[in-house]
Amino acid sequence: MSSHDHLLEDAKWDLRQVERRVQRQMRLLDLHLQQLREELPASCLRSLPPRPCCLRPPDSCPWERRARAARLDVEQELGSIQRRLNRMLNSSHDHKLLALMDVEGFDPKEVTVTVKDGKVKVSAEHEEEHTTAGGKEYNYRNITREISLPPRVSEDEVTYSLEPNSIVKIETACKCYPCLLRR
Repeated sequence: MSSHDHLLEDAKWDLRQVERRVQRQMRLLDLHLQQLREELPASCLRSLPPRPCCLRPPDSCPWERRARAARLDVEQELGSIQRRLNRMLNSSHDHKLLALMDVEGFDPKEVTVTVKDGKVKVSAEHEEEHTTAGGKEYNYRNITREISLPPRVSEDEVTYSLEPNSIVKIETACKCYPCLLRR
């Protein structure tokens, strides 16, 4: 179950990254189209005779149709991925579970969980001291993971526990449904 949740978290993160990249590319494409629209009439007026594409309304130019079709394809594919991932999460999600975080290699007393400002922060620090023939050696490890609470979940409703398999389980008293992408 733990590896399944880690895969879902990774998939959600990857999907958010892809969505950000696609949105950035779509904004750039829109800006480019706007520039081309502004430049097109000026270039058509200077060239004699006018080119056939300039006689058509700007919406019917081949490059604009291709750009619009590409944008539509990207939006449809992104929506499809979002729906599939939401279905997968809804079918396998314990709706009171907010997150599972792996803290393997840390003692329970080295793990701290804080709930503050709409976020849950899990931190763990471990320090070891070894005496060797050459002197003392120190090993230090730490991890910090943070999640934002979903809407309508108050900080008072959040509970957490350290499972026997070194997993911090963060839950809420009320049901919360996973929400991956917002528009």
